Amino acid sequence: MAGSRGTGGLRRAAPRTHAEGGGATAGKADAGSRPRLPLALLLLALSTVFLFSGGRGYFHGRDASVSSVMANTLAVAANLAPEHNFLMFYYRTLDEDGDAAYFPYNRFPAAGYGLIKLAMTPFGDSLSAQIRAARLLMLSFFSAAAVLAFLSLGRLVANRWIALAATLLTFSSCHGLYYSNVVSNEMMTDLFGVLLTFHGMVVFAQESRFRQLLVKACLALLLGWHVYALLLTFIVVSLGSELLKLLARRRPVPARPCLSLLRSRHVLLGVVSLLFGMAVLTFNLANEYLALQGEAALTELPTVESALRRTGQDRDFNAANAGVVAWLPFLKRQLQGVAAMSVPCVIVDHARPLLEPARTPLVLLSVAAGVVVIGVLLIELRSVRHGSLLATLALFGFCWMLPMRHAVAFVAFESMYYAGAPLVFFSLILTRVRRLAGDRLVAVLAGAAWLVFVLSSFQAGHASHDAGAARLQKAILGDFDAIRDRTPPGSRIFVPVARSWRADAVFAGSRRALPYYLSGRIIVYDDDPERCRLADFLVTTRREEGPALLTPDNRLRFLYERTPALARHAHVPESCMGEDW
Repeated sequence: MAGSRGTGGLRRAAPRTHAEGGGATAGKADAGSRPRLPLALLLLALSTVFLFSGGRGYFHGRDASVSSVMANTLAVAANLAPEHNFLMFYYRTLDEDGDAAYFPYNRFPAAGYGLIKLAMTPFGDSLSAQIRAARLLMLSFFSAAAVLAFLSLGRLVANRWIALAATLLTFSSCHGLYYSNVVSNEMMTDLFGVLLTFHGMVVFAQESRFRQLLVKACLALLLGWHVYALLLTFIVVSLGSELLKLLARRRPVPARPCLSLLRSRHVLLGVVSLLFGMAVLTFNLANEYLALQGEAALTELPTVESALRRTGQDRDFNAANAGVVAWLPFLKRQLQGVAAMSVPCVIVDHARPLLEPARTPLVLLSVAAGVVVIGVLLIELRSVRHGSLLATLALFGFCWMLPMRHAVAFVAFESMYYAGAPLVFFSLILTRVRRLAGDRLVAVLAGAAWLVFVLSSFQAGHASHDAGAARLQKAILGDFDAIRDRTPPGSRIFVPVARSWRADAVFAGSRRALPYYLSGRIIVYDDDPERCRLADFLVTTRREEGPALLTPDNRLRFLYERTPALARHAHVPESCMGEDW
């Protein structure tokens, strides 16, 4: 960091020459005569993501875990409404007394779900259109995150061609493109918030604009919690850098500068961010407590239980998953995740091969690459202005990984937050190339990175598409469009729990997606036919002709009105107990 004042602010440093690692602002960073051309090329490359993989109105057909995340997110977003005090919940059901009971999911901030709901609202009559709109929103966050990374690196390395190449290579990675259009509040929205805050850090370091950093950090906290890892790394690295400067003085360190570190803007940033996040979480917990009618203790609230489990405080969970959360397999998987964020998708066979356990050579390659990264960092950070910011970007993913090991170990998409490591690595390598060979070669390499991104975008879009699964999911979505048209919001729908719902070959047809399909309705899951009497309608996989059948044109899922005539039908009591429901 540049020389600090007692309040933690930054003085403007005089611009330095290129040989000294200089370059003060993004506007003067480019040696080329067309500083806007790299940004135009970046936007053109990002448009191919919308062209090749955007706008699909169905779930992922090949990955049940990804489809599960999408189904949960869409259900929470669809149910988010002021009449429920913006409670985030999967679905409503009926308890033993016939009263409404909620299944909350308040562990994340509501803003991301609110934006998804806003994108879906104009298409309330079509589930496929809702999914398509939500996926396009995720691609928009992905593209905005890439632009923020480009702008931040352009300021730090003082060359937009280097920033363009580093950004394109990182965002063409397996995980970057594979998860770019997965509808989730914990993926692209959170990554966007992290990079928005990092851009605020860069502007603060170069121009002393502290208020905009506070605003960006608070906006990021409305989208997710991963930004805390970035903030903690930034504060620790910045204060550590200032403390080392004080200790490097030959004379004794006076008490006043040490106290000024505690009163610095970095500490103020941490305090404000912590208080803001606590306010968001308090609102969530209070909402959850009221939804459960105050019958649960604080530690029994789903959000608190989730936080305890994610931080390793749930002993039963740890014992049941000891083989997954053990340090050796966990670290191996994290190395694979770093590799997945560093290798462009076009180089590998399909979207997620680097996470396969059999890829031991790639794990060893990741270790070797890590050693190279450390060496490059030690050499190059000394010559790059604001090198502590690059160190912050490279390390924040690991700062999240260590305390959240019991959550990170189970979800592959967490590796997206290692994106800072390849961004820094590619930037520093290209900075060295520029010093050795000049700007022309860097521009050529940026062009090659552009081509790599476009080819990777095409391959990722092709790999995530399953034509057979798409046809079946579209048929199911069409059936539920008709079911929603015939059931008013708030109506009670009985869904028998049976093997055919749980073991559906295509995930979009399983019962996990029903809270989204039937959002706004009260869903009764049960295998007891007596519970049928609590509902107004029944949904089944079995077609039975008769006046109670309300969706005669459906293909795979059918809606019946619960009437005395249906209750007397020979198949109904038997089917409620059997596998066909």
